[in-house]
Amino acid sequence: MKRPSRPPQAPRRAPRTARIQHALIDALHRWVARQQLTLAELTPEHVRQFVTQPRGVRVSRGTRGKYRSGLRDYLQGLHARGLINFAPPPPRRPAPEPPPLAREFLASLAPTLGRRTCEKYIYAVRKLHGWFDPRGVELDHLTRTAIMPWLQGLYAAGLKPVSRRHILICARVYLHWLSERRRMRTAPDELIRRTDLPKLPEYLPRPLTADADRELQHRLGRSQAPGAWGLLLMRRTGLRLGELRSLEYHCIRTDGDCPLLKVPLGKLHNERLVPLDAKSVELIQRLQSIAPLSRAWLVPGRGGGRMGLDQFSRILEEQGEGLPDPVRITSHRLRHTYAPEMLSAGMSLVAVMRLLGHRDFRMTLRYAAITPETVSNEYTKALAQLATKYRLPAPPPPTQSALDPDELLNRLSRWLRKHGSSRRPLRPLLKRIERLRHDVRTFGSSTKSRR
Repeated sequence: MKRPSRPPQAPRRAPRTARIQHALIDALHRWVARQQLTLAELTPEHVRQFVTQPRGVRVSRGTRGKYRSGLRDYLQGLHARGLINFAPPPPRRPAPEPPPLAREFLASLAPTLGRRTCEKYIYAVRKLHGWFDPRGVELDHLTRTAIMPWLQGLYAAGLKPVSRRHILICARVYLHWLSERRRMRTAPDELIRRTDLPKLPEYLPRPLTADADRELQHRLGRSQAPGAWGLLLMRRTGLRLGELRSLEYHCIRTDGDCPLLKVPLGKLHNERLVPLDAKSVELIQRLQSIAPLSRAWLVPGRGGGRMGLDQFSRILEEQGEGLPDPVRITSHRLRHTYAPEMLSAGMSLVAVMRLLGHRDFRMTLRYAAITPETVSNEYTKALAQLATKYRLPAPPPPTQSALDPDELLNRLSRWLRKHGSSRRPLRPLLKRIERLRHDVRTFGSSTKSRR
């Protein structure tokens, strides 16, 4: 098989880009060489595969956008020189700025909401104005009939239900804000009704299988990568990946003889203390022994900073290769495995809620569902109870006294003497009973003598 020639180096204008773009271009060269391709065989689909998984691990959507924009100038240079057969797509036009009143609304959210929540509102407001402003529809004249095509357009755009729900909720808040300032003629609840919000799919948590969990913990423990030790600590304490990255170097607290892990502010902006066992303390001490010792974070990255998300994903992808689990292993599945394990071990729902850092028990029920083993055991017990419910009771074992005819006749005779109203009518009956007792004793003694 003919070995493909190595792609040429970047043109001279490429070194003018940033250092990240240099590394990205070199990574593209290495990826093309691994795929045994030439530049003439390179297609837009190959570029899409590279920006999606540059190192064999899928990156986030925002990172893909940065990689795509970083390679655009380089690919345009290759196309101008005739080294590739396609031109990269032009950059997307920046979204138009919302009107002044919308900017005032967005500015009022910044003091109370987080950065990512404000970005969701910005995205929703731009979607709303991006649809109605080109059509010349003013929001103060907005009607239910005019907003229905926008709702259908969101669905036709292929947005997921959770994205459409966020857009509609944020747009509804914006319309309420306009209505409070008397800029709306129609009630906002009439424009976007609760029935317009799409139903969200409720997925079950995906804990690792018992064999895959056991093997993964063994692999992470014997690895020499600090990121693998951090992932094992995450599995044993139920941390989120962002909380693991933000763990301080001195993160152990003590309450008497019980060591506790101080988890920093995370997704829900709350701190918590998680009890540690001996193996978890050993993992933290191993991470603390890595140079440099004067760093701020427990899991060191490049230059002593925090380890990147892509590094954790790559380590987990390498360590999870070939495990007996049908679903792709992600970092959050470690948390999904920790929570059902604690519930199955007998911990209460409230205690597990505190360990996970949830504010509502319904979040714990969603993330830490009952394990399939527990459901199977309870189902088996229920079937056994149903079987005993409709089963006929077994007759009691016969006793010697209940089968002795002489004793039965004696009891009958005593009962007649005690409850009889007159003794004269009973005398013939009592005599018959005495004769029967005599015959029974005679028959019994003759039977015993034959034996």
